Amino acid sequence: MTHSAASPLPSSVKKPQSRSERSARKLRASKAAQCAVQAENAQQTRDADAKNVKQNNAFSDKKNIMWVLLSGAMALTFVVMLFLPDSGMGSGLISTYSAMLWCGFFGATLWRYRAASGWAGFAYGSVVGLVIQFVSQII
Repeated sequence: MTHSAASPLPSSVKKPQSRSERSARKLRASKAAQCAVQAENAQQTRDADAKNVKQNNAFSDKKNIMWVLLSGAMALTFVVMLFLPDSGMGSGLISTYSAMLWCGFFGATLWRYRAASGWAGFAYGSVVGLVIQFVSQII
């Protein structure tokens, strides 16, 4: 009677593990957990980078109002200086160029903001700057 009902079947017998086997199994489990955490962090970093790239692309964003405001402030600075006495910008060729240039930049950014041609905006702004410079000489 070698096979009695009280003796366990060979497939259900647990083999005792040595200390090195247990530590190797724990090491594999911890490495798998680390890899999972690193993969999750890498995915979160890629998602955050994709959002930042889309938001930080200010130079090619035509709908960025900041460029319109900055160029408008510079154009306004030079136009006001045309009308101020003793500012050094009232007469001369440099005043004409500066008024045309900054008003042209403002026109270009405004036209690009409105989804139109920036070159047409620059041309219109330059003409306006030239007219303002002539008016400042008359006044």
